[in-house]
Amino acid sequence: MITGMKNTKTIYLVDDDDDDRMLIREAIESIVKDVEIVEVMDGQELLELIAQTDIEKDLSLILMDMNMPRMSGIESLSILKSDLSLRHIPVVMISTTSNNELIRQAYNKGINAYITKPVSIQEYNHLAEAINVCFLSNYPTLHPVPLSKNFTTQQILIVEDNHDHWELMKFVLNNSMPNIKLTRTEDEENTLFFLSTLLKNSQPLPELVLLDLYMPNRDNGLQILTAIRNFFAANRLMTIPIIVVSASDHIDDIKDSYRNNANGYMVKSPDLENSLAYFHELAYFWKSAITLPKKV
Repeated sequence: MITGMKNTKTIYLVDDDDDDRMLIREAIESIVKDVEIVEVMDGQELLELIAQTDIEKDLSLILMDMNMPRMSGIESLSILKSDLSLRHIPVVMISTTSNNELIRQAYNKGINAYITKPVSIQEYNHLAEAINVCFLSNYPTLHPVPLSKNFTTQQILIVEDNHDHWELMKFVLNNSMPNIKLTRTEDEENTLFFLSTLLKNSQPLPELVLLDLYMPNRDNGLQILTAIRNFFAANRLMTIPIIVVSASDHIDDIKDSYRNNANGYMVKSPDLENSLAYFHELAYFWKSAITLPKKV
């Protein structure tokens, strides 16, 4: 594993509600190790804070409410994602709204995930565990997550050029989630052909993509990431989460994956047992905690 990511991770928590910030903070600090949480009142304050911070040296995660005074989450998101020096910062939007159009708009403007704001302590802890696994590359969680019954309709596309790595991922996922459907493609051409064939035949598209970064070099992986995004945009399809998977935890690999619109970045574990738990929990939390736009 390449070492390049600092141990302590900084989360910007942006919400105008004091109670919500307190509850989210307490849940995260009870679940996540080595985390620094910076509380921010609204989007305007967030941008002012970032302007004073050497953000290039700080791999941050932004948890942001949608509806805030002075500057809303959508407005500040637009500014963040239009600035190339800030696009690498993953943004998770947390809100009470269930308005599908607003959720769709947020994804179109570049959020990495949308999570409905919790209403119970159990749900706050679930949110914290999802953040821990999906965006901070920490595993496993404190409590075992449910098994295969949660994945009866899940289809996962794995883009991996290494046969041995594919066999390992297939073994791990099939053992923890035997009811899911797995498909492997090996390069950009095969990936786009597979997606085009599904669309042409009106077959369901994958609900999750796991994309190896080094295929065999990272430029190939980033190019495939962009090609998948362009395919969905060109065909006016609803977004699907694309998780970049790599043995590298180098900060430049993580930042460039987020700059190219990856939803998440997973650092592979050399330990088989850890990998099994991590892949299982990654799929579980994307299915159970994160909301995607509904088809209309």
